[in-house]
This record gives sequence, C-alpha cells and structure tokens, in this order.
Amino acid sequence: MPHKLNHSSDCRKLLLAIAGIAAAAVPMITGRMSVLAQTQTASTPVLSFEIASIKADHSRATFPSPRIKPAVEGVLDLFNQKAVVALGDYHGLAQEEAFYIALIRDPEFAEKVGNVVVEFGGEGAQDIIDRYVAGENVPLTELRRVWTDTVGWYPGPASLGYVNFFANVRAANLKLPPEHRIKVWLGDPSIDWSKINSFRDLQPYLARRDDNMFRIISDEILKKHKKMLVMVGSGHLFGPREVPTLSTKIDKTYPNMLAVVVPFIGYIEPRCNAKFVSRAKDWPVPAVAGPVGGTWLKSELSLPGCNFISPEHVERIKNMPKPPPGARWMGPGMPPSVADRIDAEISTLSGANADAILYLGPPDTLMESPIDPNIYLDPDYFKEENRRQQCCNPFGKPLDWDEILQLESLISKKLQVSR
Repeated sequence: MPHKLNHSSDCRKLLLAIAGIAAAAVPMITGRMSVLAQTQTASTPVLSFEIASIKADHSRATFPSPRIKPAVEGVLDLFNQKAVVALGDYHGLAQEEAFYIALIRDPEFAEKVGNVVVEFGGEGAQDIIDRYVAGENVPLTELRRVWTDTVGWYPGPASLGYVNFFANVRAANLKLPPEHRIKVWLGDPSIDWSKINSFRDLQPYLARRDDNMFRIISDEILKKHKKMLVMVGSGHLFGPREVPTLSTKIDKTYPNMLAVVVPFIGYIEPRCNAKFVSRAKDWPVPAVAGPVGGTWLKSELSLPGCNFISPEHVERIKNMPKPPPGARWMGPGMPPSVADRIDAEISTLSGANADAILYLGPPDTLMESPIDPNIYLDPDYFKEENRRQQCCNPFGKPLDWDEILQLESLISKKLQVSR
C-alpha cells in the first residue's frame, strides 16, 4: 500500500484529530509509515542511529564538514549532479511550504529544472492544472479538483501552502515565454470519487500511488533526459525494507540519478536540539546541508541518548489495529516487522540516511501551515469531504464543522509532531 510522512497519515494532523483517528493508523493501512514519529526503547534493540564508535566524540576535527548553502542555491546545486531531487514533505510544515514557493519563483529553477511532480495533486486534473499555470482563468470550483481529487488525502490536502504553491507556479510562468514555463505534474493516481463508497473501493488506488509517480518520473523525465523536482512525503522515500518505496524504485532502475533532501524536525529532547542548533548557529535560514554521509552531520543526526520518537509511540506502533478486509501492503510478503517500521520512522524523521537536510531554523520555531478555508466556507465541499472520511477511512468519524472552524486560529501555531 502507499505511504506518507504519512507515512504520517496523508490527512493533516488537525483534521485527523477532529476525525478521532490515531496519527499512525491510516499510514500503516495505506502502506505508508508515519514520518511523524520515531523512537527506541530498552526492549527495542539497535533502532537508533547511534554510530558504533562514539570515541571520536563527534568532533568536527574528526569528520569532514558538509557543504552549507542557502536553501534555494543548495537544491539547485544538487541538479548539477542528479537528474531528480526529492524534497521530503513534512505535511503541514509552514516554513517548508514557504521554501517551495521561494524555490519555484527563483528564475534559475525554470531554466535549470522546469519540471515538478507533487504528491498533493491528482492526475485526473492534469488538464486543469496545465491550463491554470499557463495563465488561463479557471473557476475555483474546477481548480480545486487538482488538490481534492486525490487518493491519499481525505480529507484534504488541507494545508494552504499547497494551494498557494500552484498559484505561485502560475505567477512565475506568467513572466516566462511558453517554451520555458514550469510544468507541474500531478502525482496521485486518477480517481472518480463518485464511484468510491468504501475502503475496499479505495484500496487499489492507494496501492498504485508510488507506481504512478515513478511512471511519470521515468517516462516523462528520465527517459527523455530531463530533470525534475519531486515534492512528496518523506515516507515515500524511507520505508520498511519489505516495502518498495518511490526512492527504491528510482534507485533500482536509474542508479545515481536521485538525491533526497528532508527537513530537520528535531529531536524530542530540547538538550539534543540545543546541541544541533549550536552547530547550525551560523547557517543561513533556510539552508541545505550535505552530504550527510561521511561528514560530522551524520553523527549530529545520531546523537547518543537522543531520540526522534518516544517510547509511547513505539507502543502505538506495536498496538496498531489490524488492517481491515481488503487492505494489503505494497509488495509481496508479510507486513513489515515492528522493528523495521520503527527503524523506517527514525530514518524518515532524522534525515540521517538522506543525501542532505533542509534546515528551516531551530525546531522550536517551526510552525503549522493554516488550512485551506474551503473546508469550512463551502458547505458542498465540506459535505463531500465528510462523506469520504466516513465511507472510506477505516477509522474515520464524522468531521465536526464547528470544531474545524474553531481550531483554525488566526495566530500561527507551533508545529505539533505526533511522536
């Protein structure tokens, strides 16, 4: 099945909470590992990224230094070595969504890359987004099919940053000649929600999510010797060994073509974050730092005694409910073991196995993106999203319109990481 960071559930944590769903439940069922969590306990052996030899004491004199660059420059520089750069999307992270806009609006992006595939758009609306980013006037009720006719997001995608991303691509393209405009590829499989009335109906589409994105990347980009930016939940890039992820599909077919960049969300322990932030005090914000492997950055993302998920989250993983009838994991074989699922979550959150990290500032400054107000402003839209939540989410409960409205504060809220 699919994954998100979701592998955190593909729904915004806010709406998941309203629906009363555990943050880790849907990701497991949809084939993703919640990138919202990671941890280890005494009963869970060797699941942290602590390196075997600590006697080097993580000193910069011992390990080579990573390259630190302003984030836009750092991502564009990766395209000098790789045809595909994947940005691990931490769903709902406001600073990351703002960075997407800065990157796409940089004139060098259209010239050097020109293609972007997003998880938060459904391929059935490809013609709509093509017309919109080319400058045509598209009514909102038609345009929002781009982000609502999706498979892995229900309800949602809710983050306003995703909606703003499409508007900013349009704004960038209006300044460019047609032959140099940015092409947005919608990565989620096509789906007709009027024919989806149960989780069993939805499950085959969920199972095709990574395959669909890989087909676009392969057929439209790599086979044509082009370049592409990929915006996708980190759970699609790091998963249990038994579950083939989007990144493993690319690496297997096109070796050395992919670079993965994930945001640094931070450790659970403030003292651990303080150590990391002290190393990053002179970095620009945002910044891209890499490579991770072979530099002192690897050890800073694996500090002894520091954790990315809590013992309580480990217990939630152990006690996840069984998938409902009709659910299956992506790939052959048995579902991943608890140890492998925990290991995948740590890998997703830590960035220790990425090519580079996206540093968006100290973890305690990270903020949640506001949600798309359509969910509470348009009664017909709310009614349909509520239907999908109840019919097709195995653990779904009715959406509460008033609660959604009250929780949508006008004051920025600190990012809440469910771990």
